[in-house]
Amino acid sequence: DHVNAEIASGTVSSKQDVMEGIGWTYFYRRITQNPTYYGLETADKEDVQSFLSDLIEDTLEDLQDAGCVSIATCGKETEVRPEFLGKVASFYYLHYKTAALFAERCHQKMAVQECFEALCDASEYDEMPVRHNEELLNADLASQVMEHGGFAVDTRNAEDPHFKVNVMLQAYLGRLPLPISDYALDTKSALDQSVRIIQAMVDVCSNEGWLGSTLNCVLVLQMLSQGMWYTQNTTQCLPGVNEKVAKKLTGAGKGS
Repeated sequence: DHVNAEIASGTVSSKQDVMEGIGWTYFYRRITQNPTYYGLETADKEDVQSFLSDLIEDTLEDLQDAGCVSIATCGKETEVRPEFLGKVASFYYLHYKTAALFAERCHQKMAVQECFEALCDASEYDEMPVRHNEELLNADLASQVMEHGGFAVDTRNAEDPHFKVNVMLQAYLGRLPLPISDYALDTKSALDQSVRIIQAMVDVCSNEGWLGSTLNCVLVLQMLSQGMWYTQNTTQCLPGVNEKVAKKLTGAGKGS
């Protein structure tokens, strides 16, 4: 991610630039001070240079496979150029794997559910904690979500962090009670990350000219901002207005 950001900003444009940039980092100092931690036998200059060269080569290949950069060999020099996905990942501080996910999952006719699921599968949620026995709570919450008309989920994946994010966000949209207080903090953490992830997805779809998919991504963003499903009465985004009150307001509006 660090290398992708440097390439996207134009700070580095070749493998040699990356090598020289790493030489000024704390990472480089740690290698020379504690080489065995990184799998080196000695801190000799040749060993360190060889290690860094292999590391950079692997990193650039990963970024290229993710569609974030393009690599071209000009003589003895290896040039690297930023691609649109790499710029998007750098701008929104996203993991390069999330950019690769968008390249794989986004298409011209994405439904709202597909946009929502792509959001929940982003690499930013890889570290969402699934504590002891929480897979049981996740499965129960998923059942409640589906009973109240939410998106269907496979409860066999209840131990997956992305599954937890999915059902927590759906519970948030449906204003369902959470099983324990820890889930409130986890939901807040997921929501804090969601805005920039969806905005990046909007950029990816709009760059391809996919109007329908772009609008559905915006719709997901709006749902999370208002804390309600897009199918609900719009007045329910107001404080204290539940479904019953919303129906009365709608009826009063028709009557007038």
